[in-house]
Amino acid sequence: ATFSQGKQVDLEEQYNDNEGNRKRFIRIVDYTNTNEPIRFVDDYGKRYYADKDDLVMIRYGSQTAGKVVMGKEGIIANNMFKINLDNQIVSNKYMYYYLSQKGIFNYLRGAQSSSTMPAINFTMLNNFIVNLPVLSIQEKVVKVLDKIDKKIELNNQINNNLFEFAISYLSSKQEKNEVPISKFANIQGGYAFKSKDLVNKSTENRIIKIKNLRNEINADVINSQFVDNKIINNIDNKFKLNKGDVTIAMTGAELGKTGFIYGFDKYYLNQRVGVIRGKNKEKELFLKIIFLSNQFQVLLNSKGYGSAQPNISTSWIVNTFLDNFYKDTFLYSIGVK
Repeated sequence: ATFSQGKQVDLEEQYNDNEGNRKRFIRIVDYTNTNEPIRFVDDYGKRYYADKDDLVMIRYGSQTAGKVVMGKEGIIANNMFKINLDNQIVSNKYMYYYLSQKGIFNYLRGAQSSSTMPAINFTMLNNFIVNLPVLSIQEKVVKVLDKIDKKIELNNQINNNLFEFAISYLSSKQEKNEVPISKFANIQGGYAFKSKDLVNKSTENRIIKIKNLRNEINADVINSQFVDNKIINNIDNKFKLNKGDVTIAMTGAELGKTGFIYGFDKYYLNQRVGVIRGKNKEKELFLKIIFLSNQFQVLLNSKGYGSAQPNISTSWIVNTFLDNFYKDTFLYSIGVK
């Protein structure tokens, strides 16, 4: 493989319209936020251009450095680079799946030196050893994984359509009620555990942090940190999580991402993470359905505020966000009185 660095383009040279010979400008946010408006830039040539089938790696970001992406076409930004493969030896799609493995992602993040702003460079990949079968086997692997990806995408579409149908149907059957969501639901914020109290050695108390939330249905509890009982004994029991709870990231690049809590360990909520709580099980279940929907994710991410990084508060979600965006659908469909 060889590597092609993306192009640094000043903000004033990025445009909202596609006039003349401009090309789409591909940024990290185009892969992380489906609601992000498209930008266009001048055509800087093939060196910086990625086709939909090209392999691109994100260089920077606390949650994105080392993430491999493909599927978008245009001039890539300088915080990404293109991986140019010898397709007589390896296919782009096979390498995409290979580098997308969680173990590979964690390895790349661990190989860089900065803890504040992780960064991936060419040397890390140059020295990376890959298990590479012959092309015919690669094609079979890709064929199987493509089918799984398409099935997952179809299931997501079905879930979203069912959600929209349920909202529309229930809204038509219920009388409208002007009752705030805060009357029957709340979101509990996490406890500010000290860094020195968090350890990697296994204890019975796992801590759920923002890094454990990836919108992959279940929270990533396997890679969580732990605290001793002497710390847990001094904090309020409200920070304890139960099996089936839905947790949500309240700040940063992962804002709005969610994860179910599963398993039988004792889990506790770290600061900047919230948990959804309803006043009864029926309303809590409906809250969970909403929080796990794509519609909620897009709206919440677009409404995060804060100059340094996007963030939201528990009271803002309940009293402002849900009331404003779901008053004509969510509240009425539940039939709160």
